[in-house]
Order: sequence, then structure tokens, then C-alpha cells
Amino acid sequence: MVARVGYWRLHQYKRLSVEDYVEGWVGWGPLTELFEYAEKLYGKREKAFLTICFLTGGRLGEVLALRKSNFDVREEEDLIIVRGMPLFKRYKKVESYIDAEGKQRWITERLQKTRKPFPILLSEPPTPTLLEWLETVPDENGLLFPSPYKPGEPLTRFWAYKLIRSLDKQIPYSLREKLGLTYASNLHLWPHWIRAERACCLVAEFGFRLEDLLDYFNWKHLKTAKFYAKKGWRGLAEKMRASKIGRR
Repeated sequence: MVARVGYWRLHQYKRLSVEDYVEGWVGWGPLTELFEYAEKLYGKREKAFLTICFLTGGRLGEVLALRKSNFDVREEEDLIIVRGMPLFKRYKKVESYIDAEGKQRWITERLQKTRKPFPILLSEPPTPTLLEWLETVPDENGLLFPSPYKPGEPLTRFWAYKLIRSLDKQIPYSLREKLGLTYASNLHLWPHWIRAERACCLVAEFGFRLEDLLDYFNWKHLKTAKFYAKKGWRGLAEKMRASKIGRR
């Protein structure tokens, strides 16, 4: 039997870093345009998925694991409180071993963690899409994005990655420019871009500080918040316009 060679052994891989490639908050207009374009191409489910990825700032698997019961809608307070959202990127080392090259490796186990409760404002422009999608889930404890093939299980991360990569290939150039994802900069739409835009939005629109972001996303280190939270050239321009010179 001939061993199969992995794709990335034969192809150059460019890791897109939030620190290096996210320019800052793009604004409600371009973001809304992106979600509406996704609905036009694929349907309401895909629009809802991308919208909820943004509003929660969650990783793909965390969003796919969400249930209707995770969302506490409080109209009188203009709030949705998200409770018990899974937090997947936490592991503990279980056992070490030496690999074929003599290097120490670790067997890890995913910790069953959840994010602390965090708010979404009903008045945020994308929130109606979230509310409409919650109405389509008949079971209070039902998955938001159930698999049509495996009852009781969510859609897969492969489905989510495929959606994002497919959407990226079809975004009109005029919209790409608004989103800062131009071919000239060799950027494409990727999951952490959506997550980073949420952090940038919280800074630009709501005045979040780094400590607030740690609380909102359940991050452990200020360094992480600094990577995600950027004012970008748009935010810096606004600060300049607000100055004495900019008001002339």
C-alpha cells in the first residue's frame, strides 16, 4: 500500500493572522451587505449562521453546538443574554509519549468549559436575523443548526469551512474592498476574521477596553485581546476628526 501524502505537504500554506491581517472594524453597512449576499447565494440558514458567528464571536464548532435554550431574550431590557455557550479551545495534558522522531508529544483531553454569560443588544443591526432564526427552532433545547443526516447532532465544521470558502470566492470586488479583503492584499474570508470583527466592533461601537474583551470572550490574556481589538485606520481617522484640527 502506498502512503497518501497530505495536501499541505505539497502546497504552501499561508496562515492568516488576526494580528497582521485584520484592519479594524469595517462597519455595520459592509457587514450587513456580506450577510445578505450569503442569503442570496445560499439561503436563510447560512445567513443566520454567519450572523450568529459574528454576534457571539464564537469559533465555528462553538456556534454549531448552540441551542435555543442558550439565548435568554429580554425585550424590556433591549438584551439577549447568552448563557452556557461551549468553549472548545481549552485542553489539559493527559499523558506524554515520544514520537518516531524522538520528540516528546502529549495526549490531550478537551476540557468541558463554557463561556460566562455575555450580552447582545437587540438594537444591534444583525440581531433581527438571530431572533428570526430562533423562531424556526421548535424545541426549546433544540440545536440551532442540526444536521439533516445525523439526528441529534449539529452540522459539521467541514460544512462551515466549506460555506465560508465558497462565499469568499463569490464576494463582488466592490464589497471585498469595503471588507478589506482585496486580492491585492492576498486576503480571503476566514473564520477568525468574523471573530476579530466582533472584537473590533465592541471597541469601536461600544467603547470596550481590553479588560472588557477578556470578560466578554472569556480570554485569559491581555495579549489575545490586543491581537483582536484594533481601531484600524477607520477608527484612527475618527479620533483625528474629533480633534481640534479635525473639527476645523
